[in-house]
Amino acid sequence: MAKIAIFPAPQPNPINTVSLRAIGATTPEPPKWLVKRMLPLSGIALLSGQYAAGKTFVGVDLSLSLVFGRDFLGTRVRSGGVLWIAAEGAGEIDSRVEAARAGKIQDGHAGQIPFFVTEPPAGLSQHNIITWLEHAVAEASWECTDKFGTDLRLVVIDTLAACFNIIDENDNAEAARLMKDLARVGNASDVLVMPIAHHGKNAETGVRGASAYGAGADAILSVLGGTDHLSGKAGRRSVALTKSRRGGTGPLGSFEVKSYVLGFDEDGDQMTAGYIEFSEGTGEATAQAVVAKVKSKVPREFLEAFNETLASFGKDYKIPEGPTVKAVIVTEVRNNFMRRYITGNPETKTSAKYKAFSRAIEAAKNEAMIAGTSLSQTVELIWSAHD
Repeated sequence: MAKIAIFPAPQPNPINTVSLRAIGATTPEPPKWLVKRMLPLSGIALLSGQYAAGKTFVGVDLSLSLVFGRDFLGTRVRSGGVLWIAAEGAGEIDSRVEAARAGKIQDGHAGQIPFFVTEPPAGLSQHNIITWLEHAVAEASWECTDKFGTDLRLVVIDTLAACFNIIDENDNAEAARLMKDLARVGNASDVLVMPIAHHGKNAETGVRGASAYGAGADAILSVLGGTDHLSGKAGRRSVALTKSRRGGTGPLGSFEVKSYVLGFDEDGDQMTAGYIEFSEGTGEATAQAVVAKVKSKVPREFLEAFNETLASFGKDYKIPEGPTVKAVIVTEVRNNFMRRYITGNPETKTSAKYKAFSRAIEAAKNEAMIAGTSLSQTVELIWSAHD
């Protein structure tokens, strides 16, 4: 008897499979926040700043705010545990956490807390480090639940370049892949992954290297200011929300680094470590002021279009008789705005969208959100007025 060949049923070709969802069938869900109106509950955010600006201090302060359920910058947080990936400065993290507990939190050092520290193994490829990170997050999540009865909320990577052995920081393809992988880890584990990244030589350039780092982040906290390399004198330090997919951006407050005596060495000399204190007036009122900008005459579509376009296509420009700024051509922002601007009437004419953009950019200038200059009769640059 001849055998009958059985062939598997043809599988649908993903190229020919399209799933469409019409907007308007359901009410959009409110955003879920790790820090209200500042950092999303899951995904990826960057904590960036120049050398010696105080990035690690801010990261520790945020982490302890989550661990102890304290407001961060006067804003409500969702409490939980923290995993700190110490790719550099591993010997400093313990003392800085202890100094902040004693000097600011003042919990009396009553036992262990759900703040876990680990170091990435050396010599792994980026792909294998991502796999290792997934295991580390899973382990820390289990420890948080089993030992402390809480959820893991934040994964800090100190620093992005050191952890993933990034060779060419200007490689946009590599940057986009890495940010996508980190966002996947965060969303799959319901945690916020927050790498610490460096700024370029000038603060105006934002995150150092490829634009895909900034473009791939759901939010960016920027630490501004630092220490003069020659005198060693610390300048004014501050924190700003420079990108947010779900809200407004702007300055959040200033801070100073304070010293705490942890003990004494064998010679009787003090052993000290630093922690930060935010200046008076920093907090909820400042956060509300950022939100107020969104509720101004500047539509959200413009803010989102400007921030995304600046992160993706912004370049350094030397303004005549002015500073060098990270700016973008107006037409690139306008094209992004046109894709986002929806009135609910599908027959809205293109001319109406052009007028809406003109009103938005005029309002943004009047409210000192952006500044601009003309390169020619047809080309105009705009940049953030907070730079």
